Amino acid sequence: MNLINEQEIFDTWMPVVESKTSIEDPYKKKWLSKYCHTHSINESVGAHIGDGVGGFQTLGQTPGMGRPVAPTRGGGFDGSGDKFPSLLPLAIQVAAKTVGFDIVPVIPLPGPTGVLTYLDYVYAGGKVNGAGVNDHAPLLFKVPALTNTMTVGDAGTIANGDTGADQVNVVYVGTSRIDGEVIFKVDKSLGDGGFLGAATALIDIFDGTGAAEVAGGAIGGNVTFDAAAKASLVSALEDHVAGFTGAGDSDTDNWGDNFSRDSQPMTREIGEETYYRMMGLQTFTQFVEAKTHQVGASVTTEQIQDLNKQFGIDVVSMVENALVNEVSQSINKDILKRAFALGSQNAAEFTAVQGVNLALDLNSSANYQLGSPAVTTYENQMTIQRRLYSRILLAANVVANRGRRGPANFMVVGPMIASALQDLSGFTPAPFANTFSQNGGALYPVGSMAGMTVYVDQYMSFGDNRVLIGRKGGDDEPGLKFMPYMMAESIQTIAEATMSPKVVVKSRYALVEAGFHPQTMYVTFDVTLPTQGIV
Repeated sequence: MNLINEQEIFDTWMPVVESKTSIEDPYKKKWLSKYCHTHSINESVGAHIGDGVGGFQTLGQTPGMGRPVAPTRGGGFDGSGDKFPSLLPLAIQVAAKTVGFDIVPVIPLPGPTGVLTYLDYVYAGGKVNGAGVNDHAPLLFKVPALTNTMTVGDAGTIANGDTGADQVNVVYVGTSRIDGEVIFKVDKSLGDGGFLGAATALIDIFDGTGAAEVAGGAIGGNVTFDAAAKASLVSALEDHVAGFTGAGDSDTDNWGDNFSRDSQPMTREIGEETYYRMMGLQTFTQFVEAKTHQVGASVTTEQIQDLNKQFGIDVVSMVENALVNEVSQSINKDILKRAFALGSQNAAEFTAVQGVNLALDLNSSANYQLGSPAVTTYENQMTIQRRLYSRILLAANVVANRGRRGPANFMVVGPMIASALQDLSGFTPAPFANTFSQNGGALYPVGSMAGMTVYVDQYMSFGDNRVLIGRKGGDDEPGLKFMPYMMAESIQTIAEATMSPKVVVKSRYALVEAGFHPQTMYVTFDVTLPTQGIV
């Protein structure tokens, strides 16, 4: 859609970005250059201004864009779309001041709406809603369970709670390392595709309606399902299953979930007689709509005249800077709120699946070691701070372990936790790699530690001691994606009644949770400070 290749975009716009800002991050300069290119295309079309209706203009008198509507074939001019007059330097100012862009990938939107496509590698060999006979059922599936005391290798049947006759033969494999759902292998050894009765697909069993499904055989009584439970395919990346490519010499060993290390290959003669087990791709599209932040300000002609004459102040530019700051901070808060929420979701799922609570209580009499009994020991301020550092390292490893895309590379903390880490950076008896600045005026960022850039959210209160650990990955990785359509558009008008200038700024963007498990790119944990404090 850019019409020219990316290198031409960079050659054209990167010098403009470098001349207008002090940005040094190569990634940021690249996506901002792409945004400038898309913005320039939109801006060059020109503004479409409608006729007035007389009198003072009000929102009720002025036709608006309304909700995004896609055109239909043969429907004539029935779609929505328009462009605002804009100033590109203002958009660059917002990009330079919005530190939230440093923790999420930025993908410019070519228009007010778009479609984001992503895919997942799954264990296939069939479909959840495909016919089960003739081996068209998927070999693996997962489903949420209310209770689970099964042992890997347990076999049995699962019957539809409404009909009772529709059943599927299964073998228990394990649980999902991400959401804790139980994973089953469809047992096709009976030659009926694994199904009994009238059932020909998994959707006949897990239909999400009526009574809960019932388990029998060796798994009977060891697992219960909700009536709304539905089956889905198993992701090969997040939920790798040992045994899918070969289950021992005779290919008859039990399959295991992500926590299993038992994955033995087949002998040659068995391999020659065994069909390949098939994997596949699931592709999805997500509709993206740019939403709006907007703010305006007005000044009197006397302010413009007197402040310029007496002090040489450009009042309109000062007002515009204030509006840019207001929009930038609103975008920052939106990004951080969503990132903290995803981190809390991942931490809760981690606790539910693996029984490990990442919350840190720094009271000396509390359980400060994972799974340890309460102890009382000799502690001082530096050792307490060191425990905080250790928990941060653990959270960073949780991101790497559950996301499986790479290590965490940033963290966001409040002023209290930041002060403790800055203090700890000078603790020579137990040094650690860091580049912290101990300048009290530091804002964004304050330095780095353990390969992570540390940012301080100065809007967090001193009593807010949450820590966000995250990974800013590539555009094709899961996680939050910031997709700007109009970064910051400035419109100046003259008020009809006072003849004073009025400046308004709009920012339109989409903040998208992309991928199947975007929460795995972030972890949020709480810190309970000791009575004696941490700084």
